[in-house]
Amino acid sequence: MTSQVVDRRSSRPPGGQRSSMMLERLPTKLLYVEDDDDLRDMIAGTFIDAGFDVTPVSSAESALEELRQSHFDIVVTDYNLTGKTGAWLLQQAAAQGCLEGTVAIVLTSESKPAGVEGYRVLRKPIDFGILLSTIAEAVGRILPAAVVSVGSARPAELELALYVTSTSQESHKAIRNVHRALKRFDASRFRLTIIDVANGGDDAWYQSLEEDRVIVTPTLVKQKPGPKTWIVGTFSPNDALEELLESVLGEPNGG
Repeated sequence: MTSQVVDRRSSRPPGGQRSSMMLERLPTKLLYVEDDDDLRDMIAGTFIDAGFDVTPVSSAESALEELRQSHFDIVVTDYNLTGKTGAWLLQQAAAQGCLEGTVAIVLTSESKPAGVEGYRVLRKPIDFGILLSTIAEAVGRILPAAVVSVGSARPAELELALYVTSTSQESHKAIRNVHRALKRFDASRFRLTIIDVANGGDDAWYQSLEEDRVIVTPTLVKQKPGPKTWIVGTFSPNDALEELLESVLGEPNGG
């Protein structure tokens, strides 16, 4: 089975041109549905440690209400829940237009779960690394365009470029960790540009890559204010990233 992914963003233009767009935030909001309290707390904590903004709920009915109230990038739901099933949740959410642009993943121990055709189904017990890579692969299909900007649409106090490879789980970890660090600051003060190097580009694009002296991905480049600074890796732990942000933007909101 394959994930149901609705991509509301523009497709990549022909001829190697790099499309660009502004996003209010990166796709990290995850709704986790599990009726076992201990399991829900443990797995939700692991998702949080992986960099996601997690809303854990105990029932399909509660999950549907959450989806009605706000957009989630990812829904991970158990199939057999107390009361309504995960299949009921996805059917109702889809019928009400609550899954547009949302990746849905179903966890089950059943060999042939009914009612979840067209969604990604993973058999329990599941290696958590496989679950994260499944999420990263699906989210990668709704994130880049080749160039994505987050934060200020105008010149900002702090301008960052994050070079990633959209097919890499390490790059998705870096995206999540940068998002988690930046969300504590006023978005009007910074601009983050994410450049996916997976498919190359035109001569001007390669020139910018050369100017930023990027050798491996993921690499974060502080372009403004100068001098340029580089951080390589997934930013976990993110002490160097936090030091870079605070050196320009000061203490974060509420800090």
